[in-house]
Amino acid sequence: MIRGALLLAGFGLAASAALWAAGYLQDPHAIDLSTRLAAPSAAHPLGTDHLGRDLATRLVWGAAPSLSVVAIVLAGGLGLGLLAGGIIALAPPPLCDGMEWLAKTALAVPTLVTALVLSAIFGAGILTVSAALLVTSWAPYALTIAALFDRIRGEVYWQASEALGATLPSAVRRHMLPNAWPPLGGLAGADAGRAVILVASLGFIGLSADTGQPEWGAMIHEYRMFLFTEPRLVLAPILACTLVTVLLHGMLDRGSN
Repeated sequence: MIRGALLLAGFGLAASAALWAAGYLQDPHAIDLSTRLAAPSAAHPLGTDHLGRDLATRLVWGAAPSLSVVAIVLAGGLGLGLLAGGIIALAPPPLCDGMEWLAKTALAVPTLVTALVLSAIFGAGILTVSAALLVTSWAPYALTIAALFDRIRGEVYWQASEALGATLPSAVRRHMLPNAWPPLGGLAGADAGRAVILVASLGFIGLSADTGQPEWGAMIHEYRMFLFTEPRLVLAPILACTLVTVLLHGMLDRGSN
């Protein structure tokens, strides 16, 4: 559990440093028609787009929406999942049954449909996408934690801790949470990747960012007309989404083992 948290913190620091450094590169909105569609060079490592904007700078700034949503979803989903899972496993039957029904209902709600509905009500934006993911992301954690807690309560070490007079919070901290983290790490990795893809998908249709903003999905939408003439413009944000998704999934999954 500690290793996974350290890996996630390290990735967050690296991403923050990259976003901070982007402020010292170039303005992602700076237009220079004299260098439009320039090939990669020392001044422009990935070249420029059809308006002469530096593609590398726009890619770095485009990471901000995805990483923001990932941070919100992981923190909120894990926190709500732990709380709800604990209620399902340890609360009195009426409360337990009600929370379990709520979790199963949330699990059945399509995330993309939720995002579309919330965007129609509250408008497009990162907070809307984060809310849509939070509505559905906590449920798998809750049901997984509840099942693990039920299994762990039958283990000898749990029963021994009860016999020795350990308090419930202490037993949960020492026994349940460390044993629950490996499967939760896998879920967290999948959620992180899903968040990146959803932000890009909604950005493509203009619901997570304006299509002129340096956001990966919005960039794919803007550059789609250059797929056959300047494929690097479209492939760069697609590869960025893929790379970050794989890295997040791998880091969290390995960190849980």
